[in-house]
Amino acid sequence: MKLFVFKENRLGWVGSGLPGRAGFLLLLSGAGLVFAQSQETTADKSHQAKELMAAGRYEEAIPIYRQLVKAVPGNAGLMLNLGLAEEFAGHPEQAIPQLENVLRAQPTSVPALTSLGMARLQMKQPGLAIAPLSKLVGLQPGDRNARGMLASALLATDHAEEAAAQYRALGESDASDAKAWYGLGSAYEAEANQAFGRLMEVATESAYSAVLLGEASFQRGQYRSAFFFYKKAEEAMPKLRGVHADMAQVYAKTEHADWGEVEQRREAELAAEPCAAKTAECLFVGGKLLEASHAAGAQPETLFWKTKALNALASEAFSHLEGLPESPELHGIKANILKERRQFKEAAEEWRAALRLAPGDVGLQRELMTTLFLARDYETLMPMLDEALRGEPKAADLNFMMGASLLQTEQPEKGVPFLEASLQADQKMLSVHASLGLALARTGKAAEAIPHLEKALETDEDGSLHYQLARAYQSAGKADRSREMMAQYQSIVAKSESAKEELAKEAEIVGPAQ
Repeated sequence: MKLFVFKENRLGWVGSGLPGRAGFLLLLSGAGLVFAQSQETTADKSHQAKELMAAGRYEEAIPIYRQLVKAVPGNAGLMLNLGLAEEFAGHPEQAIPQLENVLRAQPTSVPALTSLGMARLQMKQPGLAIAPLSKLVGLQPGDRNARGMLASALLATDHAEEAAAQYRALGESDASDAKAWYGLGSAYEAEANQAFGRLMEVATESAYSAVLLGEASFQRGQYRSAFFFYKKAEEAMPKLRGVHADMAQVYAKTEHADWGEVEQRREAELAAEPCAAKTAECLFVGGKLLEASHAAGAQPETLFWKTKALNALASEAFSHLEGLPESPELHGIKANILKERRQFKEAAEEWRAALRLAPGDVGLQRELMTTLFLARDYETLMPMLDEALRGEPKAADLNFMMGASLLQTEQPEKGVPFLEASLQADQKMLSVHASLGLALARTGKAAEAIPHLEKALETDEDGSLHYQLARAYQSAGKADRSREMMAQYQSIVAKSESAKEELAKEAEIVGPAQ
């Protein structure tokens, strides 16, 4: 069955200790007071609201500012203060109209541009955040927070190349900024995926595509799969630079050093041959990765070397993290990189390291529990979940992880209440329906299991849900439905076994061709 995967924190700029708000609050001491000279009560209200903002009591300041805006319509200072109060209080949808009104009157208002960008990102509208944040960066190029938010918005809207430029600027101005290097590596990866996608459209079965698929498999530690793709590429284009070195790496990882030496000699012979000047290939071979990544053209060869350059740049950016001072944030970034590579045990160690530096941090503890769940380390996880659930008894994710962990450790009856509690909090989680259906089926409650298994059937990758649903139908007296579902299960298993056999045959690691 497919396990539920939680949405991970990308450690972006929004919501991570946003700087600049103290500066905004200083503006409140004078903003909007021009009109109040003749009305003592209005001035008193403005002063009261300012004091509430300074104390962080934004919710209390909002109704006062609304009264003031109504009393003196069109006053940009008051509209700004109201917008800031609403955005600071966590009401971005209410802040946006006020901030946009301010910018119509004062297009270069730094606090309005900043708060509008933040509000758009909080509303998950990165595309609409780009314009105000771009203007803000133009007005204040040294504002790292603004540039970081702009980079995040660009990356979230598939403007990977523009995002990389912003992250590069952040890294160049502060080489110790872990978020900048992580963002840069992520932007390069996104660019590489875009280039690879275009390559697959024009040359799906080419040696170029095979090499890149092989590299992806190699990075995941799937050496037989990597060998299969590299072998295809080598047979199709034996003169393609790098393919023999790739084969040598696979041989080294699978204890065939003698075969690897043969491939290394072949690679050395290719390296001695000249390449055409200023091509993406030549730029890549010459170590000019950034120039190679900017190579223009839609030819398969160009897209191939462009993708390789971008992957290499991403690796360089991520490698830069290794030399940075230890911090909870840095360990969190490393954990997310490892999680994306499905190295869950290693990711869990990074979260533990982060917690050693920030003991008791609830967010870090949540990340560690999620990663332990993905690593299937239920023995370590369940005591942690038990403690966490005392503080958050209705949390959908905590209840799901506890219920699914009990199911996976052959305690389905104990898991049912947790899974039911998870569904009460969120009915849309198909993985919870799957786990609850399996737990109910294993405790003899076939009729109750059926609707949950039916809802989750689309998530079934290995046939286990089809099998349990067939048995549940049988127990419920629905013989026809049971036979139909069992036939589907057998079909899934047959296809899976056939695919495994074919892959094993194709991916058998053999010596170099003579």
